Amino acid sequence: MMQNYCEVERSVEEIIKYEKRRRALGQENLCHWDFAHDNGQSPLTTDVMWEYANHFGELLEDGTGLFIFGSPGAGKTYAAAAIVNELTDRGYDCMFTSMNNIMTELSTLGLEGRRNLFCQIFAKDLLVLDDLGSEVETYYTNQTFIQIVTTCLSKSIPVIITTPYPEDALLKASGNEKRIMALTRLLNRNINYTVPMPVARRNRNLQQKQKAEALVKGAASQQPLPAFGSPADRPETAVQDAPCQPVPAPSGPQHKKTAGN
Repeated sequence: MMQNYCEVERSVEEIIKYEKRRRALGQENLCHWDFAHDNGQSPLTTDVMWEYANHFGELLEDGTGLFIFGSPGAGKTYAAAAIVNELTDRGYDCMFTSMNNIMTELSTLGLEGRRNLFCQIFAKDLLVLDDLGSEVETYYTNQTFIQIVTTCLSKSIPVIITTPYPEDALLKASGNEKRIMALTRLLNRNINYTVPMPVARRNRNLQQKQKAEALVKGAASQQPLPAFGSPADRPETAVQDAPCQPVPAPSGPQHKKTAGN
């Protein structure tokens, strides 16, 4: 009887834990992206993310976040989600989102709804903005981003940002001086880390590409493609190119050319 009660209690605890993760992440598929399910392909990245989560209480006092750089597929989103899941399990109030998600949600809300959304963001212990730079930059998008960053900095709310762009490219991509200033302030406050592409993942991506090319191109994939504009690149037609022939002289009376013609 006691064993059944303990199993039910554990089941209820797991349901509550899962629901808290889902609310923090906004996506069910990220709820299992945690340190327990890490595949171990990037041990240094795992160590850095774990140490950040483990010392979050101290980092929260100064509002120190993370800038996570890396190529697409390197594991940036997993790293950020693992931190959110760990901190959520420890009782911290986190939000995992992106500028794309924020702008989409704002477009569906009235004035009061927008105020409530910003109040929710600024009440968090940690804010994660995933895949920064993928959003379309407009005046409104930049103003929203600047407002979020400056308010989080003033309230010492740690912000974790993941982006596929290097630091220089991220700053140069925007011509908005105030956005660049907000990014610079955040870069100075945060810990910057670049996630290396795991070798196993790079090899897997290469194999998938080669397999897809073989399926699409077939045997042709084994032959070098003709250069653009070469004879092999031209479509076959029924009319063949003929050598140029001299144009015959016009028949009939000839007229002298005058200065006015």
